[in-house]
Amino acid sequence: MNIGTLALLAPLVAGFHPTGSPAPCPSPNGGCAPAPMRYSQVAGAPALPFPVDCPPLGPPAPVLAAKIIAPAGVRVTAFPDSPNAKMFAAPSLFAFRPGYVYRLELAGLPNKPDATLYPEIEVRGSLVPRPNMNYMEYYAPIAFSESDIEKALGGVLITKVIYLENPNNAVPVKTTPDKPHEESVSTEPDAIDAAMKAGRIVAIVRLGNRKPTREDLMRHVVPGTVLLPGDSYLAAPVAGPCISWQGVPFYDPISGPKFPGEECFTDGNDKGLRLGIGRNDKLGGLDPTDVAVEFTTGEKRRVTTSNRVCICVPRFCVQKAELGIAGMQYSLRAEAGMQRFGSSALALRVPSAALHSLTKPIAFDTAIRPQVQVARIALDTIVGTVGPAKAVYKVVGVQVVQSSVGVEEITNSNEFLVTKSVDPTSGVKIGDTVTFTITYKNSTNREVSDLIISDSLSGRLEYVVGSAQSDRPSNPTTEANDAGSVVVKFAIPGSIPPGQGGIVKFKAKVR
Repeated sequence: MNIGTLALLAPLVAGFHPTGSPAPCPSPNGGCAPAPMRYSQVAGAPALPFPVDCPPLGPPAPVLAAKIIAPAGVRVTAFPDSPNAKMFAAPSLFAFRPGYVYRLELAGLPNKPDATLYPEIEVRGSLVPRPNMNYMEYYAPIAFSESDIEKALGGVLITKVIYLENPNNAVPVKTTPDKPHEESVSTEPDAIDAAMKAGRIVAIVRLGNRKPTREDLMRHVVPGTVLLPGDSYLAAPVAGPCISWQGVPFYDPISGPKFPGEECFTDGNDKGLRLGIGRNDKLGGLDPTDVAVEFTTGEKRRVTTSNRVCICVPRFCVQKAELGIAGMQYSLRAEAGMQRFGSSALALRVPSAALHSLTKPIAFDTAIRPQVQVARIALDTIVGTVGPAKAVYKVVGVQVVQSSVGVEEITNSNEFLVTKSVDPTSGVKIGDTVTFTITYKNSTNREVSDLIISDSLSGRLEYVVGSAQSDRPSNPTTEANDAGSVVVKFAIPGSIPPGQGGIVKFKAKVR
């Protein structure tokens, strides 16, 4: 099998998304077909390039670190009602192999000391580590609140779909490792669908289902699948994974397969719409995570950008669904609208969802990205955008003998060097503060002036007020951006001669 064939097969074993209900894990004496291999576990496959900003080190982690969080006094038992049973006080940190279904026992419940619950944990994935990332330090929070426990004891089935949030869809809210962002939906399928749209599912937790029999519990006892608190070694599992996996990730014939990217987010460079200077010298195309550096040279306003830096801080979120007593789900809607006039009444038998008003659009306000159009007419070459021609050149052989340049709408310059860095570069956790440093240097042969540095932060970052610093006189300001964070701006007046530059810094807290 050649390299080209392997490259085409790689997407078929990459990024599997779970669908449907898994078969229960067998007892150690039973057989189970192994789950498909992950993208980098293809036997004999050569190293493939990673078309992502923050390339993984290799395959997914062998286990998913998970912290069982419960009210004080709750005891957590792994492999309950079996010879392998071990009890721990909550909170406790476990590590589960993906591809299995686990049963735990919760005892010592608030206000119900004699009651027990048996949550089911279906582990569907794990982190894909980055350089210097200890995956055991980035755990998935499996939290059972006092309210969850009370509802489960009352007959409510609670499902929590835990997923790694896609940084491009990050919700701009503060979180902690033990208190993830949680949203509620109507049903478990809705929770799975919402989680898949917002990121990558790693686990599905169900609390409040029927009390399992001893036979049921034994079916989930697979030695070598759970790293218990205090253990430093996990033996090989005695049976293979048994959760169904399927799916083919997007594969671009030029850039290759799309590999997991939920573990990291970026800042810097130009992402999305191209940066540019409009006719009114106004900056355009500044999207969240972009860095734009505007300056004037030769009476023209120009813009350039920086490199991109990675901040690898996985964030777990939860989609939650609750199923009421007896398994009934229902919703109510208005079936009639009634108005009373004097002694008579007027009833309108139209669902409220159908009551609406129509408004004709009267105008559209939209931005059209400039597109270059090149046309050759006889000896003339016309270079233009949608709208007025940009430039007309008269060519004789290979020599330009006449030119007429129109208004310049967008221009980028790579002659003004901008470098961005982040400190620390690894080991960052949610709630930690990082420092961004932007270094600039005028590598042109002209003076530049009226420098403005703009850094539009990701929704995962919260600017630390008052942290902006510059080695040149400047006026740092902030303004809100579309990601729920801010744009940090440094306006640096005066001119910068060729060969000179400077540094600006600021701090941000990771949400």
